[in-house]
Amino acid sequence: MELDDLKRTWQESKSQVQSNSSINIEMMEKMKDKYRLKLRKITLSEIVGSVVCLASAMFIAANFDKLDTPLLLGAGVLSILLLLALPLISLFSTRQLSKVGDFEKPYADTLKVFANEKIKFIRLQKINVTLSYLLLIIMIVLVSGLFSDKDIFSNKYYWILSIPLGYIFLLFYSKWVRNYYHKVLQESEELLKELPL
Repeated sequence: MELDDLKRTWQESKSQVQSNSSINIEMMEKMKDKYRLKLRKITLSEIVGSVVCLASAMFIAANFDKLDTPLLLGAGVLSILLLLALPLISLFSTRQLSKVGDFEKPYADTLKVFANEKIKFIRLQKINVTLSYLLLIIMIVLVSGLFSDKDIFSNKYYWILSIPLGYIFLLFYSKWVRNYYHKVLQESEELLKELPL
């Protein structure tokens, strides 16, 4: 009789452990999916920005014959190089960040890798923002050369308005993007910390 009770208790505890482990695995899979969805927001934004950069580079290359002065030619070459470099940096940084999704590693290693990749991502984003300010000046020069038949130095109002307005827009936009990415990264980190590993 006692042996039957012991067997029954053993079977009940075994089924409870299996039930708990399946719930744990299910919860872990949901958390992993949430984590990947969070990072996908950043990746999607960077892909859209990369497409815009590549389309702009192709437009400038297609209209390269309109650039008739050495200043405009130099600005055209520099803008194409920057418009190709910015997407490469962005896509590389997001690719590195998505490598953190290897949950087969120990929990502490996963958090450490995430912290390192987060720092690298933020550094690469700062480089992108700095290059964007340089690209802004070059694009202001190019726009006047591509869409105007006049000498670029003849319209002082163009320069007085375009540079300050461009910098103000880029300043606020880059701060908004930085805050948005910081929020997404923070939420992703919290999800990682909640993973039942």
